[in-house]
Amino acid sequence: MSCEWGHNNCKNEGVKCELCVVRDFHYDPIVRKTPKPMAKRQQRQDKRMGSSFEYKNHVSNQNLLTDVSSRMTPNSGAGRVKGDEEIRGIINIMEELKTKVKEQAPGKQSFTIKREWLDKLHREAMAVNKEFWYLKFAFHEHDNDVYVIVEQDIIMSMVKTMVEDRKKVNEAALKQDIAEKERRLKEAENIKLLAEIDVLKARLKQYEPDPEQIH
Repeated sequence: MSCEWGHNNCKNEGVKCELCVVRDFHYDPIVRKTPKPMAKRQQRQDKRMGSSFEYKNHVSNQNLLTDVSSRMTPNSGAGRVKGDEEIRGIINIMEELKTKVKEQAPGKQSFTIKREWLDKLHREAMAVNKEFWYLKFAFHEHDNDVYVIVEQDIIMSMVKTMVEDRKKVNEAALKQDIAEKERRLKEAENIKLLAEIDVLKARLKQYEPDPEQIH
């Protein structure tokens, strides 16, 4: 269950939430080790096959994504950190990148997706508790068009998340619209009351005696 006090890193989430009647009473933060920054040479393209495609993807991720970090994995995932690109933060994703470097005959473009790539990506992503994982590919290393292969369950989870988020946005917009109309109604009611008071004052003046006639 979600935390009433707004925490998303509590060890007791879903365990002692109903007992946490005072702010932070059972709050036990999960301490995450800050990953060591990757060496600069690992964050740029090298002479490996496909490294230009990997680096271009890395730069694109960095320019597009905020509130998360996107980094190229050391040795293209051959070490402890798997995948070719790792997105961390508010969302955790593993990306695998594949491309061709040889030009094909004019007018002919094809790319073979191997099942072993997808199985390996699924296995490694699950092992490190990634929320999403997918394979990005381009028909040629320097193509601007990049495509994504993703498992059906993952894409439908993304669709469901977008649907729920948009429902919340629409509900919030509706509540704001109602609140604005209620504000304008109260404002109109106040103006009406002030106008009625002015009318009553004017009528009272009709019955006030003329000081000159009294004397």
